[in-house]
Amino acid sequence: MNKISKLSAIALLASSTSLMAQSKSFEGVSLGLSVSAIGVEVAGSTRNNTNSTSSGSLGKVAEIAAIDLSYGYAIGSNGIIQVGASYTPGKAKAGSGTFTDGSTESPGNDNSSKINLEVKDPYNIYIAPTYVISKDSAIYAKVGYAKADVNTTATGSASLSKKPNDLEGWTYGIGSKTMLTPNLYLGIEASITDYDEVTATTVAGTDAGSSTNTKNIKADVKTAQGIITLGYKF
Repeated sequence: MNKISKLSAIALLASSTSLMAQSKSFEGVSLGLSVSAIGVEVAGSTRNNTNSTSSGSLGKVAEIAAIDLSYGYAIGSNGIIQVGASYTPGKAKAGSGTFTDGSTESPGNDNSSKINLEVKDPYNIYIAPTYVISKDSAIYAKVGYAKADVNTTATGSASLSKKPNDLEGWTYGIGSKTMLTPNLYLGIEASITDYDEVTATTVAGTDAGSSTNTKNIKADVKTAQGIITLGYKF
């Protein structure tokens, strides 16, 4: 009986050591370069000072690159908590839309304007619970806080009297990490970011400047990304 107990203890210790070795591959500091295809959807509505309303949406698909820095903390035998941040330097045009003011005093004198939305320096701070499948592979779920600077311009007959605030929202994603070597890894991820509603106000002249037409714009901004990361674990 004692021999069986000793053998069981040795087997348990060996198993525990093996699982710890698996988790160790994903512990510590990781730095990666990500490339992704990002789809942006902007859905909004407008209301002018005569209570005339309209709605519409626009979309855009683009490629962006980002820098990702994270730290993995071991929890249990095959668990890791990743805490990190990703940052995209530069800017990308999220989309543009054209609206027409139909509330003019003279028929055929509609005011058409175009709104351009540009996103600059987006970043994401996240936490990602990770399950280690083997010493070379792991899967994870992610939740994070996202923020981006917004540059909005209007062309045509209207000008922006109130610009939208910066975008803020939440990111949700799932992904996997595969160790190609003891230090080099490949990451694959799919994520969605849901930003808060943005608002803006435009002012356009009507009928040779005899009056002005104010239009309040509200829009929801969402992004979907497919991300590939090549990184180094220190």
